[in-house]
Amino acid sequence: MTESLLIVGAGQAASQLIASLRQDGFAGGIALVGDEPYIPYQRPPLSKAFLAGELARERLFIKPDEFYTEAKVALHLNTRATAIDRARRCVKLANGKELPYTTLGLTTGSRVRKLPLPGADLPGCYYLRGIADVELLQDKLKPGNRVAIIGAGYIGLEVAAVAAKHKLKVTVLEALPRVMARAACPELSAFYEDAHRKAGVDIRCNTKLEAIEKNGTALNIRTSTGNV
Repeated sequence: MTESLLIVGAGQAASQLIASLRQDGFAGGIALVGDEPYIPYQRPPLSKAFLAGELARERLFIKPDEFYTEAKVALHLNTRATAIDRARRCVKLANGKELPYTTLGLTTGSRVRKLPLPGADLPGCYYLRGIADVELLQDKLKPGNRVAIIGAGYIGLEVAAVAAKHKLKVTVLEALPRVMARAACPELSAFYEDAHRKAGVDIRCNTKLEAIEKNGTALNIRTSTGNV
């Protein structure tokens, strides 16, 4: 069998793996599987410049389309890998195809943790992980709209800052006693909380979620400290 590499997961690690292998002289076949319709892109700007509309989608891509063409990469995008058949050395895709390999690279990264909460799947609840998620949120960034952000980590506070900049009424709900509690010291938490409050963001720590409920055309979040 001709040497071939199959990479499952079209993120930054996959892009760098392809570049490094070709630079090191690997001449075998390379195929890339990704469940989004995009070539590998940067995720950090999603909750900042891209959400704010200050960065074009094309600027997110780590390498241009031409890179994958020149590197002779077979792209299998917008489809998921559903099973690995190690005995037959192939990967089964959701679209029914099977891709053979001699070497398999798994660069799948992580997924958003869905809230185990009644109503968390209602229309109007959004999770931020990829380009499509952000583009849905961008349509909601209209002055005067109300937005509740669950989680006061880096991503939650970045989204809150963008929403406040767009003149939305922003509430951040956090279960822990301070913002960024898992990532920053108390002094840094206090700095970011103060900066967000000065921008008009309502931050509620020590707040446990109980349910998300439909309220006309909006949503109501029931918490341990009251409704939002």
